[in-house]
Parts: sequence; structure tokens; C-alpha cells
Amino acid sequence: MIIAMMGWGLVWPLSKFMSEALNPEQASFTRFVLVSASFLPIMLYYKISFKIPKCALLPTCLTGIFCAMYNYLMYVGLQYGSAGSAGVIAEVLPLIIAAFLWSFIRKNRLLKREKWGLLLGVISGAFLINIFDDIHAFFTPFNSIYLLAAVCWAFLMISSRYASEHISAVTLSFYSSCITTCSLSSSFFFYGIDDFLKVDWKFWLATSIAALFCTTFSTTIYYRGLHLLGVTQGGVYALLVPIFALGFSWILLAEIPQWHTIIGGIIAIFAIYLINYFNPKHFTKSSKHSS
Repeated sequence: MIIAMMGWGLVWPLSKFMSEALNPEQASFTRFVLVSASFLPIMLYYKISFKIPKCALLPTCLTGIFCAMYNYLMYVGLQYGSAGSAGVIAEVLPLIIAAFLWSFIRKNRLLKREKWGLLLGVISGAFLINIFDDIHAFFTPFNSIYLLAAVCWAFLMISSRYASEHISAVTLSFYSSCITTCSLSSSFFFYGIDDFLKVDWKFWLATSIAALFCTTFSTTIYYRGLHLLGVTQGGVYALLVPIFALGFSWILLAEIPQWHTIIGGIIAIFAIYLINYFNPKHFTKSSKHSS
């Protein structure tokens, strides 16, 4: 699971390199062509059904559309800022947004810890976009794009939750990758194919790692881990992703993590833990065993 989360963090500096070598739409398209193709042998080996029930068609399509929108914004946004900061914003804020959108949709009353989590989420967002140093930071292209990307990913999480009630998570990932590929293929009508044919082996190496290891392998291992460990224990590992995103961006791109990104990320991780995983009974049991 830790290796899988390393993959999700590594995709940010690799995507930064890809977006500098090729236009964002075609860079993302290339990655998801490989992702879609690589899911096929996994589904065949594990005998995972390709069938989508009628009740899952709409949420599956919506998941694919939100995935395409998110990845388009992801690659466009990397042109305006650092991969590490983008990775923290895009990895932590969607979890907070989705938690409260889900509560609103299900008309569930927020628990006290969830209200504290929401407050911390707002505070973390203020740090992540650095609104304390510049009140206009909210409107910079980088922050605006990734806040919109965070909302897209939050809606993706909700639609995928509905879809995964009826189909395998791997099947859902396969179809959402296919929809993303088809959606981004139109970029060749606007940009042509000349730039695509000029990319060197470094681009293909970065794309292959981003697709096969960071996406297909890491996603498959993550869902497998959730099945074996449970949602609570397995889901906690996702909190490592922003740390790896900052770390790999520092190592590969020499991006020095900014103080407001680190503080905002720490607060956001705690907010996510508070909303999704915190259980006072764990501490009660621990104290009993220790006594």
C-alpha cells in the first residue's frame, strides 16, 4: 500500500515534465491510452466482468466525464505552478469537499468531529492557496484551476461511490479511463499530430511510468488493499500521497516546498482523518489494554 501511495505521489512531478514536453490535452490523452490498455490484462487475469448494469450506466459515465475534466485541469494547471503544491491541493481538498457533499446529498446531520473537520478544511484551503500573504491569491490561474479540479474530483468520488455499488472498482477505473481517453482525443483536431511525433524517449519513459506504475498498478493495489484491510485502515494510507507528492517534486524537480503548503497540507490531513477515520473508541480500547 505504501508503494502504491508512492506511485500516486510520483505522478505529479512526472506529469509536470509531460506537460512541458507536450500540450496538456495530448499529454493526458497519451497517459490514459496506456492506462486503458493496461487494465485489460488485469481484468482478464482476475476474471473481472466488463458488464455494466443499467443502474450503473449513469454514474459510470459521470465518473468518466469528471475524470476527463479533472485530468485536463491537472495538466493545464501544472503550467502555472509547482507540481508539489498542485499535488497537495488536488489530493487533500477533494476528500474534504466530497465528505460534506455526500452528507448533504444523503441529508445526514454532521457529527461534531465532522464540523471541526470542515472548519479545519477551510483553514487548510486558506493556507494552501496562500491567501494570508495575498488576498487576491484565490484568483490566480494556478489556484483557480486546482480548486476547480478539487471540486471535479469530489464529484467523481461521489459518482464512483454510486457506480461501485454495482460494478467492480477496477471495471469502473477501466471505463473511466476509456471515457477520459475518448474525451481528450479531440485535441488532435486542434493541435495536429506534429508535436506528438516529435516527443523524445524521456517523455515516453515518464508517460509509461505515470500510466503503468502510478495509475494502473497503484490503483489496483489500493483497491486490493481496501478489500483486505477494510475501508478505514486501508483508506488511511491515502493520507501519505501529498507527502510523497512534495517529496518526489523536491527530488526530481528541485521544488522547495513552501511553508504555507506544508502547514496547509498538515492541517488538511488532520481534517481528513477527523472526518473519515477518527474513532474515540480506538483510544478507549488502547487505554484499557495499556492498563
